[in-house]
Amino acid sequence: MHVTLLGTMGWMPSDRRETTSFLCHDERSLFILDAGTGLRRLLEAPQAALLEGHDEVHLLLTHYHLDHVCGLAYLPGVLPGRRLVIHAAAESVTGVDPERAVAGLLRKPYNPRDWEDLEDIRVESLVAGANEVAGHTVAVRAQQHSDVSVAYRIDDELVLATDTCADPGTAEFAAGASVLLHEAWYNGADPLTDASARALRPGYAAHSEATAVARIAVDAGVGRLVLMHLNPLHDDAYHQRMAATARAGFARTELHPDGAVLDTGAAV
Repeated sequence: MHVTLLGTMGWMPSDRRETTSFLCHDERSLFILDAGTGLRRLLEAPQAALLEGHDEVHLLLTHYHLDHVCGLAYLPGVLPGRRLVIHAAAESVTGVDPERAVAGLLRKPYNPRDWEDLEDIRVESLVAGANEVAGHTVAVRAQQHSDVSVAYRIDDELVLATDTCADPGTAEFAAGASVLLHEAWYNGADPLTDASARALRPGYAAHSEATAVARIAVDAGVGRLVLMHLNPLHDDAYHQRMAATARAGFARTELHPDGAVLDTGAAV
């Protein structure tokens, strides 16, 4: 499976990084993980070409915070003429009914058209544990965040864990996966972390620290750890130092720019 990083920032985009979205595909199927501002990169030639030959697209949402769903408004422009299935965790997992949530986002006056008027789009719920989607096993696990988010595992190829505190249970969920995409919101070893605005610091508890993420990667025995959902309050130099800190705990830690393409079957 090939993974294109459409957006690797959290909360708000920067001039270099869009908010969270990933494109995953193989010969049979195409998945998009989260619909942040990174979804607009599907209009760019290298990414747009990846849509060719796929009449049906599966979009998996980890939760409904705006930085992960604002790209839903882009769908008529980036996926014209394609059938779209939006997958989200069932109400039994998150306490939120997926179709009601999506309909609440795609309605007037926030969207030019109401959900009921959109064609070739449907919503399907995913239960906790294993689900079958487009010939792949998609596993779902609830995470601890300010609102319940979920981690996804696609076969043994890819695990996405974002908007979560560093949770040892993630290691069991991700055990043996080829690639772990895990959020890294801050670096506890960096003095600039303590200099962050005091009012924002409580929110760090709902996110993950880099060395703790590296420990999860070690315990899970994953092939590669890719840091994402980066904190926009810090610059590239901070993020590079954070990656180096994580790499000291897990040597196969990577930090990539938006647009990078990963092959889940390839070593670093």
